[in-house]
Amino acid sequence: MAKNPMTKKEDRLYLIVERLREDPKDGSNPKKMYNFSDPTALRALRIHRHLKALEQDILEAQDTDTISIEPAVDPGHVVLQIRNNEIHCSRVAYLSQRELRLLRRNRKVANALRRALAARDVA
Repeated sequence: MAKNPMTKKEDRLYLIVERLREDPKDGSNPKKMYNFSDPTALRALRIHRHLKALEQDILEAQDTDTISIEPAVDPGHVVLQIRNNEIHCSRVAYLSQRELRLLRRNRKVANALRRALAARDVA
């Protein structure tokens, strides 16, 4: 049976995102491998930057009360909310399961999300 063409395209997209996220020391190196006139590569770069910004916000969060993660209405997606109590705002991200897995590859981020889930379950 042939694979769904949309799934092949998504696989290629997330393969590019994974490669972009692999080299934390020099962010320009992996970028040289792709032609960013390709819409898939451009989307991968946007996802990579979005995940990197979320990663930074999660690591800067002071306590587990500022991070919440809930299942979204759409199956296979989650809603990640990071509140900043100092300036009274929050960042809300709607992530696919693949994006969440990529985000959790950073051990510190995975631990912060795990603590946030545990704090939610206790409350």
